[in-house]
Amino acid sequence: MMHRQEKYSRLRVLRAGRFRIMACVLPWLLLLAGCQTAPPGPVSGALGDAVSGWGEMETMESMETNMPATVPARVIDFGALPELDRVIPRLAGKRLIFVGERHTRLSDHDNQLAVIRGLYGEGRALAIGMEFFQRPFQAHLDDFVAGRIDEQALLSRTEYYRRWRYDWRLYRPILRFARERKIPLVALNAASEMVEKVSRAGWEGLTEAERARVPASIDRSNEEYERRLRGIFRDHPQPRSARDPGRHPGAHPASAIKHRAPDEAGTDGAPPPNPHDSARHADRGAGSFQRFMDVQLLWDETMAERAAAYLAEHPDRTLVVLAGSGHLAYGHGIPDRVRRRLPVADSIILPAHVIGEEGEFAEDAPDAPALRVADFLLLSPERELPPPGRLGVVLEMGGAGLEIASFAPESPAEAAGMAAGDGIRRIDGRAIETMADIKLALWDKRPGDRVSVEAVRLHPAAGAETVAFEVRLQ
Repeated sequence: MMHRQEKYSRLRVLRAGRFRIMACVLPWLLLLAGCQTAPPGPVSGALGDAVSGWGEMETMESMETNMPATVPARVIDFGALPELDRVIPRLAGKRLIFVGERHTRLSDHDNQLAVIRGLYGEGRALAIGMEFFQRPFQAHLDDFVAGRIDEQALLSRTEYYRRWRYDWRLYRPILRFARERKIPLVALNAASEMVEKVSRAGWEGLTEAERARVPASIDRSNEEYERRLRGIFRDHPQPRSARDPGRHPGAHPASAIKHRAPDEAGTDGAPPPNPHDSARHADRGAGSFQRFMDVQLLWDETMAERAAAYLAEHPDRTLVVLAGSGHLAYGHGIPDRVRRRLPVADSIILPAHVIGEEGEFAEDAPDAPALRVADFLLLSPERELPPPGRLGVVLEMGGAGLEIASFAPESPAEAAGMAAGDGIRRIDGRAIETMADIKLALWDKRPGDRVSVEAVRLHPAAGAETVAFEVRLQ
């Protein structure tokens, strides 16, 4: 039993497909009393024990007026929930399996790898579709799986730290597993240049060549999809980076290099807008929600189009799609759009914390029908990555390039003799021009590792001087 627990990280799985969950979920995971449901079908085995007796629930308003003297409680017995290895066989016959994530949550990526391992262990011919790589860079994924390039080259050639920027260590085990077993990797996402243009100016902002890359079929008919997006747009008017520092491109834990805001640092010095922030950067006047929704549609339709095309081209393979839970919940983002293009059996697996995160539109749709959030919800404990190595500097663009503006407390760069105004030119021999270059140089470094830093120091009278330092990372 212990080897099973180790293999699947003590996952517990709640079967979500046999009952329906309204978006009015209560706080904390899976405490679903008080939400409208439809009658469940029969459930057997451990899941049956866990949710036995789950009957039809009434709305809170109805319960207040018609509630009997006592209301029998409905209980989810966590001890009776199955582990992931018992769920993998139930995915037999599914050619398309969606596994959601919160991008910064390590446990979600552990779960994704556990699903992939489980399917691979059953002898399935797999491919892995990924939101976090953009379609123009497919050739580099092919080269990586074939062993023609290493991780550093993959990150550089796909411009990972310009276009995604979340800590590469979150995804690294999945990519390594795919490379070792020659599992094809499929870049699903739209190019960030197109996303940014649609965010700023709508579809009219695209060039003719870019319009040719927009999916031919874009479906705007799903009212629940639009209603949920309106709720997100209304409730979170500021960029996501402002409300979630852990997702701020400048606070990327792989390098932990601080930076000034882009308007202070210059477009070359600060990372470009996070792809997930693009839709929120437009003016919030007339038409802003339209552009916000257009960006979501561009993402979802592009990823669905690529997934459907891959399945059609490779009828012998099962495609596992890894994407943010918001693109998968209720089937409204990518899944329904794949089904529209290609009738295929699929399953949606989401982390349980999606409850209360991706479905908060009940206020906008009090009479909306009950919706299924996923087929399976995964319960797993939090895990954290070990801390990365840090230079401990704040950077901005200046006359010497990417310059040190100030230092963090107990900065190892300052202790090594670096000074404010020094322009960083190389780290361990790698040329540095942008923040992405620094992240590429430091992504696999740990506290205590030593790096060589070459910088340019400007003197008012004597001109520029090249200086070198050895920095023991914080």
